[in-house]
Amino acid sequence: MEWFSTLPGVDELESAEAFFAYFELPCDPAVIRTKRLHIMHDFHQRLAGVIGLPLADLPPGDAGELRRVRAYWSLARSLLDESYRHFAQGRLAERSGLSVYQRHKRCFTPWSGLTEVHP
Repeated sequence: MEWFSTLPGVDELESAEAFFAYFELPCDPAVIRTKRLHIMHDFHQRLAGVIGLPLADLPPGDAGELRRVRAYWSLARSLLDESYRHFAQGRLAERSGLSVYQRHKRCFTPWSGLTEVHP
């Protein structure tokens, strides 16, 4: 994931909205407001899954560096778009990888069971 931090300006992004603006992705502000943590967590997971791009055929010098930055930017943009689309529709409990949604189902205890005293 080191390649991601080499993108110019990415270290200064401080909000989910800033990431979407940086990568020029259209989004629904209501979705970002309510699901930002989940989208950004999923984006981080996707970034971590990409070890790097085989960019051996790039020309040397500034031209090769510019093509490398564009390739990395495009890859990160597509990963963020995938994360956004994943959460834009559907319930969080079904789509989120956060551990709070992965807990086992707990058994139901009726209110009357809580008020009774058992010896």
